[in-house]
Amino acid sequence: MMKRIFYFLAIILCVACADDEQFTTSRSHILTLPDDTLKMDTVFSGRSSATYTFWLRNRNSEALRLTDVRLADGTQGFRVNVDGEYLNPNIGGVEVLGDDSLLVFVEMTAPVANQKDPKPIDEQLVIKLESGEEQLVKFRAWAWDGERWDNKTVTTDEEVTTDKPILVTGTLTVAAGATLRLKGTTLYFHEDAHMVIGGALEAEQVTMRGDRLDDMFVYLPYDHISGQWKGIEVQENGRLTMTDSDVHSACNAITAAAGSSLMLTRSVVHNNKGNGIEAIDAEVVLDHCLLSNAKGSLFTNKGGSVKLSYCTLAQYYPFDFRDIPLFLGEGTTHNIEKLLIGGYEEDVLFGLYDGVEKVPEEAYHKAEKDDFVLIDEDNLVYDFHLKPNTESAGFGCYE
Repeated sequence: MMKRIFYFLAIILCVACADDEQFTTSRSHILTLPDDTLKMDTVFSGRSSATYTFWLRNRNSEALRLTDVRLADGTQGFRVNVDGEYLNPNIGGVEVLGDDSLLVFVEMTAPVANQKDPKPIDEQLVIKLESGEEQLVKFRAWAWDGERWDNKTVTTDEEVTTDKPILVTGTLTVAAGATLRLKGTTLYFHEDAHMVIGGALEAEQVTMRGDRLDDMFVYLPYDHISGQWKGIEVQENGRLTMTDSDVHSACNAITAAAGSSLMLTRSVVHNNKGNGIEAIDAEVVLDHCLLSNAKGSLFTNKGGSVKLSYCTLAQYYPFDFRDIPLFLGEGTTHNIEKLLIGGYEEDVLFGLYDGVEKVPEEAYHKAEKDDFVLIDEDNLVYDFHLKPNTESAGFGCYE
């Protein structure tokens, strides 16, 4: 019996010794690292990035020990987790068996850039092996300073012309009796953020979009994904005027309550998870506007008055079942001129309640998919300008 126990212990010791001998200190045995710099897109100052990952691969048959893993600078806001352990400020004694690998997670909170444009932020992950060899993984991100509007309420007339991006969290409110004038800027709305207009918003050359600046996939920016923010709510007696502006990738982009007014000129409402524009007993005037791609209707209206002049309604929403481009509900009076309207071949173009005047055939033209310059449903890239010499020429916002 004792001989058997001794024999068993001898085997364990031999295996343990064999394992120890497998950790190489040869300077020629190193890790395989990512070929290029890890690029982490643009992050607003003070905000956290998405989490990025990469592998440290040991393609040798013998194991490697990492005696020290740290950031070269350590003050740029990067956070790194190696094999389940955060660098604080470093770690050591990490083992990578032969033909095995470690997963690394990287994220960053962007520092203040102190400049107008996005500023490149560079860092390096330093990996020291037991052999004394050092290897580097380079990181690059961009920090972008912006104004912060956290649950901002406008109670008196205010004009904003900043060339800095404006980050909106919570609710941006324009109170009754107040007018907010925006010109030449972009509002980046955080998830669940929205705008409520009780007074008036006058926007010229303004873009309103979500605040995700990174990519869902290499080929697909989050900005091309609908539902990134809640949208704009125009309350009773509120007024929204937009010129040469763009609202996109929201839930319901613009909703207008009874007694409100919408006046949009040469503006775009694109790629929304609910309706593009939804109005009830409101006054709506759209001139040379593009409404495109919504899971709901591009424009749905009940009651009030609607005037559409030289507008394009293009319903090519790529996700789920989409609703019809245009719905005119009970009590609506309308004046429609040179409307270009289209969607997939099987789509119905109009929805009309009984009692709503039929849209005259000469007031609109049905667009075909091939009339437009680009409809790329794989990469969600669209250009609704018309190709030369199409039958749709003379209709729509790009006539």
